[in-house]
Amino acid sequence: MSRTTKLAFRFLRELGSDDVQDTFESLGALLEHLETKNDPDPAELQMVDTAYQALEKLKTLEGQLKLYIGESHSIVRGNTLDKLYKETPSGVGSQVMFD
Repeated sequence: MSRTTKLAFRFLRELGSDDVQDTFESLGALLEHLETKNDPDPAELQMVDTAYQALEKLKTLEGQLKLYIGESHSIVRGNTLDKLYKETPSGVGSQVMFD
């Protein structure tokens, strides 16, 4: 597994951690408050807009990382299986199990 894949796994795992979920809940409460405010000032409107842009980009990044990890896993698994079959002596393998 490449270093990039390991770091992507780590980021995704941490993104799902309780601490981060608490942060997103706090952000959600803030957004809900700002969206229901009768007369928000321009800075508050900008915060709402920026927060939604950040959340959307984070979701896009999460999807790209999952796609990358999925592709990396299939490549790694494929290479590992190829190695296994190439290094297995003739006559050993699934046929031995069913004979």
